[in-house]
Amino acid sequence: MENFDFQKNKIRRQDRVLTKQETECVLHDAEYGTLAMCENGIPYAVPISFVFFRNEIWIHSAMGGRKFKILSAEPQVHFSAACHVKAAFTKYFTSFYESVMAEGKIVFVTDENEKREILLEFCKKYLPEHLADAERYISHSIAKTAIFRLDPESLTGKGQRPQ
Repeated sequence: MENFDFQKNKIRRQDRVLTKQETECVLHDAEYGTLAMCENGIPYAVPISFVFFRNEIWIHSAMGGRKFKILSAEPQVHFSAACHVKAAFTKYFTSFYESVMAEGKIVFVTDENEKREILLEFCKKYLPEHLADAERYISHSIAKTAIFRLDPESLTGKGQRPQ
């Protein structure tokens, strides 16, 4: 994830720009994200679970369905995630939040050992209390599960925190 332009897409509110380290923290902390793709010129965005591991964004999918079909044909995507979101009233209505946006290409992972490693990270993030069952589940589902890595060309982080 080091070969991208951090903050390539300039943020209008420069007072809300997150540092690279803060942006990576958002990627660790965010529970879910949204993956936006384009199919025949028509936008398609889907909420997804993801993991940020080895400084990379990882996504999983069934080996079929609309998301898999689009990513197989057109790997250019937009990804966003947010965390610590809370509506607030200071002297006006606002929200406190931290968010990340990334643009880049999806890479389909074929190495079974790498797929296992990433699926284990999904288990650690979403169901850490069931790690004892993780390997059995991974072995059962690995052949029908696609793993994608997002190689960002740009990455931006933005936030507003209470004063």
